[in-house]
Amino acid sequence: MLFVCYVTIDPDNRDESVARFKEYGVAEPEGVKLQGAWISSTQQECWSVFEADSAGAIMAMFEPWTDLNMHQITPVMDFDALKKFVDAND
Repeated sequence: MLFVCYVTIDPDNRDESVARFKEYGVAEPEGVKLQGAWISSTQQECWSVFEADSAGAIMAMFEPWTDLNMHQITPVMDFDALKKFVDAND
C-alpha cells in the first residue's frame, strides 16, 4: 500500500526539526520503505511517498515527529492499480 505524506513545519520548530533529522534521519520501521522525499527551499514543507504493509506502520514512523510538525498522510494508488480497480467494478 502506498502513502503520501505532506508535512508542514512550523517556523518556530524548523531548527529543531532540522537538527532531529540530522541526528536520526527518517527511520523506516519494519514494513515501511521510503520511495522518495522532497523538502521545500524554505525548509517548512516536505513531501514523501512510502510503501507500507499497514497504516499502523506509517503512524509508528511519524509518531516521534508529531510534537514538531503537522502531518497529512493519505493512502494512494498508482494509475495502473486504479485501472484494475475500475475494470473490476464495471
